[in-house]
Amino acid sequence: MRPLVTLTGDGTFRAPTPAESLRLDLPDDPHLAALTRLRALLGDDLEDQIATRLYLPSALGLDETDHLLPATLALLAETTGDLVSYGWRLGTGTGLAWQHARELRERMLDAARIALLGYEGPLMTSALGPATLAGATFLQSGERTLADPGAVRDLPMLLAEGLVEHLSTLHERVPGAPLHVLLREDAVAAVHEGRIPTPSGRRRYAPIPAPDIGVLWRCLFVALEEYGLPAESVTLGVGADIALLRAARDAGARRMAIAPRRLPPLTSPEGRALWEGIASACDDGCAFEIVVDPRPGGLLGPELEMMFETWRRLGHSDADAAGVAVIAHTGASHALHTGLVDPSAQPAASTLLDEAALEALLRLAPSWAERLAA
Repeated sequence: MRPLVTLTGDGTFRAPTPAESLRLDLPDDPHLAALTRLRALLGDDLEDQIATRLYLPSALGLDETDHLLPATLALLAETTGDLVSYGWRLGTGTGLAWQHARELRERMLDAARIALLGYEGPLMTSALGPATLAGATFLQSGERTLADPGAVRDLPMLLAEGLVEHLSTLHERVPGAPLHVLLREDAVAAVHEGRIPTPSGRRRYAPIPAPDIGVLWRCLFVALEEYGLPAESVTLGVGADIALLRAARDAGARRMAIAPRRLPPLTSPEGRALWEGIASACDDGCAFEIVVDPRPGGLLGPELEMMFETWRRLGHSDADAAGVAVIAHTGASHALHTGLVDPSAQPAASTLLDEAALEALLRLAPSWAERLAA
């Protein structure tokens, strides 16, 4: 039986504190402790109609190198760089921070062999997408990678090669788990709309047209498909723009993540076009995953109600959304999307998911499943 809803996280998980590890009888190693706890939370389906997707956290927030951006940079094949005063710089020579990010990734893979022994459910790994990487990193000159079209074109292939190696190692560590990839394009709207500032701050980089971003995505999808990971096993964050949605579909995306908070209302021309694009993609067999903040005090209830109301106005029932996946998220990427935060900025530990957020998601799941079954 196909589940009504599948629950997962955004690829981050704040490492348990020593006190939490002691209370929960977790291992002293933070990577092993985090994976052990995540397996306890998401390692088993709640019931027949509520499934879970366990994930390998790409960021625990242990230090400045333990976040999603450096974790993704550590994946790039044959690429070196370092953390400098203005951000993560690509260039010749591997700096200490870059090397440490690689070591953290390897420690998580080693921890997976122990914490996920015998696990045979779905297992997801996460990375930032090429458009976001282009806006979040710098070249040797001090300019953003966006300033060099050749470097931007190289990013998807470097990322794909690194992801394939990473997935191969993960398969060796957890041989029974079907693998899934979450590509977070947190800053794709800013890159597409030309809102990324130059080093001087007095101007912005030229916008990258949606079809050109789609070419980056297509290169990545093709490489992953050659490895053996079909498009159905890759979730791509597409923002809230109809041009980007179309570019993603043209690139071969079959599973896309959207955040209700970002979607324009159906009453606006932009909203009408986007929502009709979403409905058309669903009719063609594409799947959408919903990015929400389940923490107490969040806007989860109103956001989902607005989404369901719009869905009904387009002629669909709540039951038509059965099979949806819900991604828990702290909302940190919304600030990137609106331009309030620079994608190159060092995130705070508070931007990472914690156990309380995932527990809140698990508590809300039965009511969602009941609604989708109606």
